[in-house]
Amino acid sequence: MVYHGFVNLLKPPGVTSHDAVSQLRRLFGTKAVGHAGTLDPAASGVLPLAVGKATRLLEYLVAQEKTYIGEVTFGIGTDTMDQEGKIIWRADSAPVIDLQVLESVLREMVGNRKQIPPAYSAIKHQGRPLYDYARAGEAVTVPARQIVIHSLSLLSFDMNPWPRLLFRVRCSKGTYIRSLVQEIAEQLGTQGTLTFLLRERVGDFAVQDAFTLEEISDLGQAGSIADCLLSPSIALQGWPSLDLDLGTAKRFLQGQRIRLEPQQLEGQTAVYHAEHLLGVGQVQQGSLAPRKVLANWEELSGHDYHTTF
Repeated sequence: MVYHGFVNLLKPPGVTSHDAVSQLRRLFGTKAVGHAGTLDPAASGVLPLAVGKATRLLEYLVAQEKTYIGEVTFGIGTDTMDQEGKIIWRADSAPVIDLQVLESVLREMVGNRKQIPPAYSAIKHQGRPLYDYARAGEAVTVPARQIVIHSLSLLSFDMNPWPRLLFRVRCSKGTYIRSLVQEIAEQLGTQGTLTFLLRERVGDFAVQDAFTLEEISDLGQAGSIADCLLSPSIALQGWPSLDLDLGTAKRFLQGQRIRLEPQQLEGQTAVYHAEHLLGVGQVQQGSLAPRKVLANWEELSGHDYHTTF
């Protein structure tokens, strides 16, 4: 059986994103599995995984907004900016943080801003991940990256025994929550460590709908592993779309450019035939050009879409 689709995985803490990919490769019996955005080993929550041809749509999921619930403990700093790292600074006593000042700092963080990624991250510099340099004690200058904080709200705040803030943040791709909490701490005149992180949502993938690794394994043993698969079209949710007739769909699958009736549609579009996702096209000046073809004529003409297309 060949499978194509997305899995909304509830990643537990202590499991790397790579580990999760490896486990799903074994469960689905294919090497064609990838993830949409690394989730730190200590973090938990939504980790979208693509199986089969859906891996070709991962770039569109990675670009979608993400929502996290996190906790920062103030007055303590680690080399990794989270509780997995070595403590490199600790205040002599618990810092006193005014709630109104904290709320003001959170408001100031919202919007377009530049962010420097953590030294311990998988971002590549001259072909090596930054954590390689950090572990070797080599200093690397990393340029700040443009991010967007869409919203940042206080969920709870506790001063004992050390000040702890529980927050929810909705942000753009490329946002490092570890860097964000350090920025918040610096604005408060101290340092902070991320002590909890849950990814609550990635686009339309929500934590309340996610499957655990154990649940997916149980489905596999019951011969029902397809029950955890979502259609590849979820990666293109909200996109402009075209629905082609069967003859035109065949031409699209063959990679041919297609002249369209006059219309306003321009740019990238999801292309369907009778609700079956054919792929991604580019519309320019009334012409549709295939960019990613996911289906094939045998599947389409035989309506063999057990693979969730």
